[in-house]
This record gives sequence, C-alpha cells and structure tokens, in this order.
Amino acid sequence: MAGRRGTAAPAGRNRSQPACTEPVAHERPPRAPKSLGELGPGRSWQPGGADGNEILTTTAAVVLLVLLIAEGVTIVHMCGLLRAHMFIGLVLIPPVMLKLGSTGYRMVSYYAGSRSYRAKGPPLLPLRLMAPVLAVSTVAVLTSGVLLLAAGHKSGLLLTVHKLSFIVLGVLFAVHLLAYLPRVARSVRGDWTTARRRAVPGAGARAMLVAAAAGGGAALALALLPSIQAYLGH
Repeated sequence: MAGRRGTAAPAGRNRSQPACTEPVAHERPPRAPKSLGELGPGRSWQPGGADGNEILTTTAAVVLLVLLIAEGVTIVHMCGLLRAHMFIGLVLIPPVMLKLGSTGYRMVSYYAGSRSYRAKGPPLLPLRLMAPVLAVSTVAVLTSGVLLLAAGHKSGLLLTVHKLSFIVLGVLFAVHLLAYLPRVARSVRGDWTTARRRAVPGAGARAMLVAAAAGGGAALALALLPSIQAYLGH
C-alpha cells in the first residue's frame, strides 16, 4: 500500500503537534504616556500633584500669616506706622497671588474630576461658601490700596472701599485661620521633613515659587518706596 505509506506522518513527529509553528511575538516595551496627564493619580504638570499642591498652599499660607500679623500690628498705630503698613501691603501682593493660584488650581482640579484631588476630598461646605468672598475681599483690599498709592492722595471713595473690604477680610480671615490652623500645624510638622520632601517630587520648584513670591513682593515694595514717600508727603 504505497499510497497509504506516502501519506503517513514522518517518523519521530508527534501527530498532535502542527507541522509548523507560528513565530513567537516579541513582548512590546511598555508604552510611554502620551501626555503628563496619563501619569496617574498624584502626577500632573504641577510638581508633586495633589500632595505637592497641598504643601505649596500650606507654605504660602505660613508666609501670608507672618505678613498679615505684621500688617495687623501697623493698624494698631496707623498714624506712626502708615509707611510700614503700605510697604507690607505691597509685599503681600505676590504671596497672595501664589496662594490664590494654588487654591484655585486645587478647586479646578477637584471639580474637573482629578482622582488625586478627589481622593483628598473637598473642604467643609461653610468654608467652600466663604472662599469666594474671602478671595474677592482680599483682591479688593490690595487693589484699592494700590489705587490709593497711584492716586497720590487720600481719595474718599477708594479709602472707604479699602477700609470696608479690610473689615470683611479680617472677619473672614479669622474664621479661615481658626478652621485651618490645626491642619497647617500638622502639615508644617509633617511636610517639611526630609523624608516628606523626598517622597513628594518638586520640592525645589515649590521652594523657588515661594521664594520668588516673597522676594518679588519685597522688590515691588522697594521699587515703589518713592511713591509711598510722596503719598505721605501730601
């Protein structure tokens, strides 16, 4: 039966195995993320993501607290410390902008659905409702103060806006401070340690931002010191 023998499988080959095998596909290396937003929770364009934002906000808050305490001291004796009051008010502008920027970014990220910011949760509802009024009153105080300085004289309307907005700011800031002071104290103890700085990327960038804000405020006040002298001369 030559025909049958010709169709028989060659000796030594297992009939259960195919005559040829498919080439083994090489494993592809992991795909690099197309954008920084794909880096996962806690990693975004901002150094350190949500944790870095919290550290930056807390650090800016500490700088502002020191400056606001100094500004409050000048109010006790405004006639003798008006020059210092105006100087510190100018120094406050860049740190306030940094604080508003960091908290604003956190708010936008939270409501945009960022997982890392969602995981931290929102502030208490009363504080969330108070935040826009606090921000507006802060901007109103600084803007009216700069306009008073630019006008070169004591404008009645601007002075009234400055005083009223400062009263609103003072009340809201006191509530804000009492609500967040324990959290800030815990953050200062925990976030400023060497281990924490190493665990959250972007420590150098955050330090540069805070230093630039404080230094920029001092430079602005020094640059406008002649305007302060001219204002007090009227």
